[in-house]
Amino acid sequence: MARRSVFLTNSSVQETAVPVLIEASIEDGAIRSRLQDSEIAALVSAGKIVILKNVFAPERAIELRAAATRWWNNTAAFPHGQSPSGLPTLNYHRIDDGKIASSLPHVFHQICFNSLETLDEEIREKVGSVVSLMRDLQNRVAGTNFDFDLSGLRVKVLRYPAGGGYLSEHEHPLEPQRIGLIASLSRIGTDFVSGGTTFRTPFGFVDTNEHHDIGDIIIFRYDLAHAVRPVDQQQQIDWDSDAGKWSVLLELRETHGQSVAKMENA
Repeated sequence: MARRSVFLTNSSVQETAVPVLIEASIEDGAIRSRLQDSEIAALVSAGKIVILKNVFAPERAIELRAAATRWWNNTAAFPHGQSPSGLPTLNYHRIDDGKIASSLPHVFHQICFNSLETLDEEIREKVGSVVSLMRDLQNRVAGTNFDFDLSGLRVKVLRYPAGGGYLSEHEHPLEPQRIGLIASLSRIGTDFVSGGTTFRTPFGFVDTNEHHDIGDIIIFRYDLAHAVRPVDQQQQIDWDSDAGKWSVLLELRETHGQSVAKMENA
């Protein structure tokens, strides 16, 4: 079945650009690199796409992915046709296969963790240990003071399946989150081949497909238009497989509903 996706062509951007790649690691319980937080903030504020390389070991990323899979296999999917917005503490998952119209067209399997503290120990530890480091990085680089609570951040784990999983190009308001973080749980060339996260920046069009590998974290200015291109379209989607592009991101509740699809010629 043909799936509708919305992507702008590169021709409207004139130039292509490459992300800034920075080796990183976890030191003394925090994500660190050779650059100071203020230097990363200056790059991101200018519109550069920064990728912190090798933040999480591949084994750690795969363990998180496996724990997420076990969780959704043992948790009833949230029903289509209902909104979870009235259940702010619910941890849920749902397969969005593109058959239901959306203001922001997409195909992915999503987990939304609204309440980390209510999760079973295994998934709470696997997810919490990763996203707490991401939250600390968010707050240091952006100068914010968010926590995981009903007025702050929640966690999304997304699997864009091989066979055409995607997310249409869209924008967020800059404030109050200021930056976005996307951690990769997928191995380029093993879990997926094509289907990178793309950005429209002041320096040109950036496709991170060849750069954003397992354990890496993208940092971007939150108001830049971005998308996920269709993942390995030549394959057939198998929702029971773990093939495809997996991401973990932090989402501020108050701006979730303000994402705006960027349509061609708009």
